[in-house]
Amino acid sequence: MAFGWSKTSLPVAGSRTDDVYFVSEAVGWAVNSDGRIYFTSDGGMTWVVQTLLAASYLRCLGFSSVTNGWVGALSGPHRLYRTTDGGATWAPVTNLPPEGPARICGIFAVSDNIVFASGTNYPNEPAAVLRTTDGGVSWDVLKLGGMPALLVDIYFEDALSGWVVGAIDDVAHPGRPRQRRDVVPAVFHTSDGGETWTNQTEANTQSEEFPRGEWGWKFHKLGDTLFVSCENFLDGAFLRSDDRGASWQRLRVNDQQRNSNLEGIGFVDMQTGWVGGWGDSLFEGGFTSATEDGGQNWENAKHVGFRLNRFRFLGDPVSTGYASGDTVYKYSDPPSAPLLVGAAAEDVPDIDGFDSVSIDVDVIPNADRLTVRLWERFGREVRLLVDETDPVPGQRLITWDFRDDSGETLPPGGFVMRIVQGATSISRIIHRRT
Repeated sequence: MAFGWSKTSLPVAGSRTDDVYFVSEAVGWAVNSDGRIYFTSDGGMTWVVQTLLAASYLRCLGFSSVTNGWVGALSGPHRLYRTTDGGATWAPVTNLPPEGPARICGIFAVSDNIVFASGTNYPNEPAAVLRTTDGGVSWDVLKLGGMPALLVDIYFEDALSGWVVGAIDDVAHPGRPRQRRDVVPAVFHTSDGGETWTNQTEANTQSEEFPRGEWGWKFHKLGDTLFVSCENFLDGAFLRSDDRGASWQRLRVNDQQRNSNLEGIGFVDMQTGWVGGWGDSLFEGGFTSATEDGGQNWENAKHVGFRLNRFRFLGDPVSTGYASGDTVYKYSDPPSAPLLVGAAAEDVPDIDGFDSVSIDVDVIPNADRLTVRLWERFGREVRLLVDETDPVPGQRLITWDFRDDSGETLPPGGFVMRIVQGATSISRIIHRRT
């Protein structure tokens, strides 16, 4: 038999399962666009819901042990949540410094005491790294210098050496907020636990290798080789360094489906790897691509997964892997038997509209509360559309006119709608067309 990918039994998310983390081949967690944290103790054969954070847009996970873990959020009442009992209970972290990043995009737990968190993914908001060395009793804000405009994923190989990826913006526009179209990828490295940082890609930023309007998204390390996926609405590319970041190559993803807007990246050896993400500028394709020559050439690999945002691998050499997208996928030898996971995300159509959209909701009996929230595609909440206590049960038509909470009409693009009734939560992707 040979290694291959198969679906686990995690229910398909209406938008996406943004992250997955395993502390062993069997024990892991996942967070999705419905606001749920899931847990498995049998390698994804079965999953249980640990909690529903109805008002939070969850993005990232990190665990230092089977009991101690952290979840980061892009919006909601809290930026960070913590568990000390393996996820049986989750508590908000309320002592984060106000000058830190407003959104947590990446987490890495080096130990129970040392944890790093990175953000934000908006160029017009301060980007920084948070650090605790005492298990969360106190937090420091680490500012990197070098004009970071975005900080997304973070990884540490030990308490001293680590990387954070994102982008810089060195274009001066007095009086105008930073824009995504101005940024170029950046990979920052520290060798002293975050006290000082060096932009390892700085030598490349003035070359044509790094186009503007592109930023680093996910980081993957394999020995001394580093991989960074590049998010770019119009192109598909990744960065590769074979010398721990001293030099970098930008390699295009040249498959037939023209995969772009990349997010997840993972390699099991120096030649074999995958990238995935939204797939195109409209956030619709959800394509995945595979390489067997280190990233020089790519082929369509839709069978591997859909809308992939994270790859995680265990073992050296790799014995098991997981990837999160519409659901969680498992890499094993032999591949797991097909599991019932409900309708595939491709079979759950997105909702399209020009001036407004409507969706039928069956309000369940005895629901103590009904909320309908909207987020734009990078995780900023734009509208609390419905917020009712003791809603009347029965069929309801929910209509949104593409206005935000201030009454402004939002531009065309993609949005995530989440409908929560008591302990029930579903999400859908909505597109405002031109």
